[in-house]
Amino acid sequence: MTELKTNWLSEPKNVATTVIGISLFASLGYAFTTYVLPWLVNVTWNLINLIVGGVILAFLLMLFTNKKFWRALKYLSEFIANYSIGLAIELNPFAILQAKIDQGYEDRNTLFKQTGRLKGKQSELMDKLKEKEKELQLNVQKVKILQQENTNSRHIDLYANNVIRCREYIDNVTPIVGDLNKLVSFADAAYEESGIMLEDAKLDLEAKKDLYYSVTTGLSAVSSAMKAFKGDDALNRDAEKALAILKVRIGEKIGHIKSAIDVTSRFMDDKVLEDKAKSAQAIELISSFNMQSDFNYTQSALDKNSDSGRLKGVNVPDRYRGLLD
Repeated sequence: MTELKTNWLSEPKNVATTVIGISLFASLGYAFTTYVLPWLVNVTWNLINLIVGGVILAFLLMLFTNKKFWRALKYLSEFIANYSIGLAIELNPFAILQAKIDQGYEDRNTLFKQTGRLKGKQSELMDKLKEKEKELQLNVQKVKILQQENTNSRHIDLYANNVIRCREYIDNVTPIVGDLNKLVSFADAAYEESGIMLEDAKLDLEAKKDLYYSVTTGLSAVSSAMKAFKGDDALNRDAEKALAILKVRIGEKIGHIKSAIDVTSRFMDDKVLEDKAKSAQAIELISSFNMQSDFNYTQSALDKNSDSGRLKGVNVPDRYRGLLD
């Protein structure tokens, strides 16, 4: 065999063929590794990603189309809202009423400050009115004194003009002071009345809280009692579905058991009958044995079944028997 290889490679044509074949194989290997293999890897990886994405999409679709998922999400949202966000912004009637009462106290404090400003302005204007009144009376006395002296002085006109100006100031300011007096009286009354109303609102809110929590506790106890006897409606529906599924599965299994028992019983009956038949045949065969004579069952069976095989009815003629006759 070594000689054949040596003789074959000794020819230049065969050597050239070998070199060309190796070159083509190397070129094909290089092309496969450079172009085909990356493409196959890319296609395979994309196919794997597609399969994984399809599985995830199917799982999400099955999850989002399940009513139990949305019910559980609702319960989870309520739990998070009650125990996290609800602690910071508890939007319930009592919080709103309490906020209203707190705002009332803030407004009452604002009213107290504004009343103080009103009283300050009232006191300021009253002081100015007193000064103007004094100035008016002083100028009137000066005019009278000059008139008694019968002097035609320009000071009379000056003092008379000052009297007019003081009278105009007093006429213009007194209505404002009257309004301030009314506002101060109203603010004082409102401040006192608002304090009583806010205290009454606080007591009423406390009473409503006690009533609400008492009723809530009673309702919770009654609801717990109802659930203890009746159960949750959604859970009851799920339990009914589960019981229905169990009934169907139990029925199927019982049906399979009955079918298996019937088939096994028939098989056992047939087996017992077959065994009995075989026993009867054996007894019959034993009865046919003649122990006193030279009995050969095999030879009897050959003589009896000589023409009962697969070539039943086929006769093989002996063409040479006539020569012996």
